[in-house]
Amino acid sequence: MKATLLKQSLAAAALTFAAVGSVYAGDFTTISNNGARTPGSTNNPATDSFFINDLPSSWTLKNSVTTDVYSPVVGNTNQIVGQFVDSVWYEGSTNSYIIGTYFQLTDDEYGITEINSILRAGFADYTGNLSAAWTYASDIYSGAEAGYRLRDPSRSDYIASYNATTADTGAYFDADKVAIRTDVSLGEDNPNSGLYLIKFSADNALVEWTSNAVHIVQGASTSEGGRIRQDMFLSGFAVTMVPEAETYAMMMAGLAMIGSIVRRRKSA
Repeated sequence: MKATLLKQSLAAAALTFAAVGSVYAGDFTTISNNGARTPGSTNNPATDSFFINDLPSSWTLKNSVTTDVYSPVVGNTNQIVGQFVDSVWYEGSTNSYIIGTYFQLTDDEYGITEINSILRAGFADYTGNLSAAWTYASDIYSGAEAGYRLRDPSRSDYIASYNATTADTGAYFDADKVAIRTDVSLGEDNPNSGLYLIKFSADNALVEWTSNAVHIVQGASTSEGGRIRQDMFLSGFAVTMVPEAETYAMMMAGLAMIGSIVRRRKSA
């Protein structure tokens, strides 16, 4: 994928983030850990438990990458249909990382007319809680509209036909993924998502640029022009867990012991 710079420079963006306050309408909400959709999303930001007014001034922007998104439709694979911005912040007061997800649809002439879900991968080795929130993209990105809200995040892959009873059994659970429902569509006057945020502890965690960390889905619909499912996979930020110091020391001691045994066998 072709990487480009943010519309504003990272330095300018960092200043923007530092200048805003931290008044919340909602707050970060823990994502259900069984694959079911987490409730609390509403059409009204004043009652949406996931909505925050802006980004806290305590956050430090660590990295941000803008990627052109190409149509996956045969014959149109050289056509850009949108931009995806992936960002990482660090919050020292809670020792947390926050991954920010933003998508803007810029052209619906090449088989991509609506985005129904954005999935994040890379959480398989993370054993703590994940929490989610969102804010208006227009406050962060030049040229963006407010953006469609974050809807019902879940620890699951994309589920085309969701059944709440089935979800409650844990049948949809996928420890590696977080699925966020959205509704980005030029035809419905929702050209971009909001800024979707996933927060997690930084303890023994690294955030690294990883292939196929992001999966953007256009869902099929017989009632909206016969839209067919399309899947777009992008590189993005994902979590890598590192061993605790004691575990690492034990692992190194074990490797040293194995090496000693091998050397003795070779000399015997």
